[in-house]
Amino acid sequence: NAVAPIVNVIALNLAYLVSGVVVVEAIFRIPGLGTLMVESVIYRDIPTVQAIGMLFCVTYVGFNLIADVMAIIANPRLRHPR
Repeated sequence: NAVAPIVNVIALNLAYLVSGVVVVEAIFRIPGLGTLMVESVIYRDIPTVQAIGMLFCVTYVGFNLIADVMAIIANPRLRHPR
């Protein structure tokens, strides 16, 4: 019974970490998707900004989907709603 909320919290934290990489990479000048996103915004490279934004959104939705599936597996009461 206690696994479902823990899985949800872990998945949300992972999703926030993936999305928050932009700030960390911009501050510490670490090369990666966050730095590419910031440079693309500066140079107004709209397709790159859209692609990276979509990648972050898909990652966020994917983590939430995995969390929901694991919560259903962990809690048998969620399998058959009334």
